[in-house]
Amino acid sequence: MAEFICRAMQSRDLEAVIRIQAEVYIDEILETDEVIHARFAQTPDTSWVVERAGEVCGYLVGYQSALGEVSPWGSEFTHKSESTALYLHDLAISKSAAGCGLGPLLVNYALMEARQRALRAAALVSVQNSKSFWQKLGFNECAQLDEIQQQNLASYSGPAIYMTRELAC
Repeated sequence: MAEFICRAMQSRDLEAVIRIQAEVYIDEILETDEVIHARFAQTPDTSWVVERAGEVCGYLVGYQSALGEVSPWGSEFTHKSESTALYLHDLAISKSAAGCGLGPLLVNYALMEARQRALRAAALVSVQNSKSFWQKLGFNECAQLDEIQQQNLASYSGPAIYMTRELAC
């Protein structure tokens, strides 16, 4: 049986990314194909997939940012010039691969990449009741956001929680 492999996302993977997103997210937070393509074009070096036997089973998209900065839902993003953190924007695993431990595998792969870039932390917005998943990976809720960032956080549907994690060297 083939093993799961994490690797850099390629443009040929975007069709699978769009399909997987549609499988796992509620309609209110589905992002358009155009936004997904634009984000990949801007941040291909912080976009990863996990695959088995050539089939994409999950993906993780992020960008280099600063702690305390939250991208509004549906917005495009680029790497920040004064980056201190890897912002994990979108993690999804296909239903056919659910329960195989691919979420933690991809996150740990991305955190390893962040350490190699000398980033000191990781951050994200937890949606769809995923807080406990992220806590198991060492992320903690961070309520210390300024008013603008609180508004950005409020742009997400349902409970949205800003979470951070320090990265050891």
